[in-house]
This record gives sequence, structure tokens and C-alpha cells, in this order.
Amino acid sequence: MKVTLFYDHVTVLDYAYFSEHLGPVGHSQVVDVEFIGETDKEGMLYDFSKAKKKVKEIIDRDCDHRFVIPQNMITTHENGRIYIKTSFGFSDEVMEYWCPEEGICEIDALHVSDATLISYLEKQVMKEMPNTVKAVELSLRSEEQTSETSFFHYTHGLKDHYGNCQRLIHGHRSTVNVYRNNVRDFDTEEILANSLFSSNIHFVMWENIVNKEEIQKNEDLEFPVGRLTNTPIVHIKYVSGQGEFEGKFPGKICYITPKETTVENLSIHFAELVKTEYSDTQEQITVNAYEGIGKGSTTTLL
Repeated sequence: MKVTLFYDHVTVLDYAYFSEHLGPVGHSQVVDVEFIGETDKEGMLYDFSKAKKKVKEIIDRDCDHRFVIPQNMITTHENGRIYIKTSFGFSDEVMEYWCPEEGICEIDALHVSDATLISYLEKQVMKEMPNTVKAVELSLRSEEQTSETSFFHYTHGLKDHYGNCQRLIHGHRSTVNVYRNNVRDFDTEEILANSLFSSNIHFVMWENIVNKEEIQKNEDLEFPVGRLTNTPIVHIKYVSGQGEFEGKFPGKICYITPKETTVENLSIHFAELVKTEYSDTQEQITVNAYEGIGKGSTTTLL
């Protein structure tokens, strides 16, 4: 007899992963879990409250808000710090990343995919299961959306955040909603998600950039805001509660913001962008900016 216990939506995993084609990609997925085993003398395989708490604890600790990379990608690992230098894309774009070891999740696979990440997480979870659980099966799924929903993938890091959002390469798969005078504007959503923020994008606050003068010269702007077009490399560096984070990323995947890249500030920036670039100035503009699944910020400009 096979007995299983399932728990849908046990947690949401917000992370970034390395893609050989796109580089660092932000993602958000719902985690479902199934426990396979034997019941105890009370007829229970695993108490639901304990099951959810333990699985969420393990995933939050080992993978959530980290940069998931395949094995053998780390260049050096010394004194609790990690350095990565790698290339991606058809034109071999180079990226470098320095961070505390808490910022990385290295899986035992040659490539990062749903299948290889699930395999890694199942092994991590199984290490801490009670005797009644003989196996665990995890699944990862994206947020349920309609064909009209526009979404994009982004990475960022919040220097002054008290938690794990301070890690320079973590991210989200996020939807964006735009309303003109309370009427949904699917066309502008499409422009934002699939043109301006297409593929992978890294939001970075101007204050955290090291090579400001180079960017100003290349972009011919005193204070660049938006996606870069003429800058080869953006050098980012800051110190937060977990330590020093530093990265050198291709300019074409970077989008400079005037303020910290919180979801509140992003929703304000998106709304101002729509108001000035894509609408009649007399219209009321409302933007819902999501940070992953089921959470975000709304800004309305009258």
C-alpha cells in the first residue's frame, strides 16, 4: 500500500538562476510537495503544520533569494566569499560576481532547469524528514495567468534591506498591470513587459554604480535613467548587512533607476514612465507592479 500526503502552495520561491543564453534571470515559482511513506501509530504520515514549516524553512534557507548556478561555475571560494566569472549568450557576454556564500545556491548539475533544481531541493528536504517519510516529490509551477497577462523577469538587490533582498543577484518573475482612467491597458503592459523589460533585466540604483562617469559619457546623459544602450559594462558595488556585493554586468541587461529598486519605487517609476511616454497627460494612470507572486505595489497618478 502506498500512502502519500500532498501540500499545494507550500511556499513561493523567489530566486535568480544562470542561463547560458540570457545570463542571470529572475524567477518566481509556487512550490508544491508530496510526501510518500508510512503512517505512524496515530495514523499520520506527517503533521500538516510541521510539514509546511519544515519544507519552507529548508527552501528559504538553501535556495530562496539566492543566485542558482550549475556545478563548477565558481571561480574561487575563499574566506566565506565567492567569485564567479563566466560568459553567456551567443556573443559571449562576460559577467563577474563577488558575494558572500549566502548569495549562491550551487546545484549538482551541468545546467539549471526546473528538473535539476527540483532534484536538488528534494535531496535537501529529504535530509530532514521524519522516519515515516520515505520519499518526497516537489513540483515548481508559475503563477496562473491568462493569455493577455504581460510579465517579465528581473533581478535586483536592495542594499539597505534587513533580509535576503540585499543579495545583489536575486529576482522575480513579475506581472505588470496598467490602467488608464480605470480601464485596463493591455497594449502598454505589452510594451513594458515585452519590449522595455524584455528577456532578463537587472534594475540597479544609480547610487550603487561604480563607473558613473563612463556611463554618462557613453549614454551622453548627465543622469541616465532607463535601459542602457551604449555602455559595455556596468560595475555595481555596495556593502550591506550580509557583507560586500559586487558585480560587473553587460550594460544591455541593466536598467538604471533614480531610487532604490523596491517594488514601491518601481511602481512609481513605471507609472511616471507611462504618464510621460505612453499616455495623454490628462489621464489618470494606475500601475500595479508585482514582486513575484501575489504581492506588489500600486501607484496612481492623477
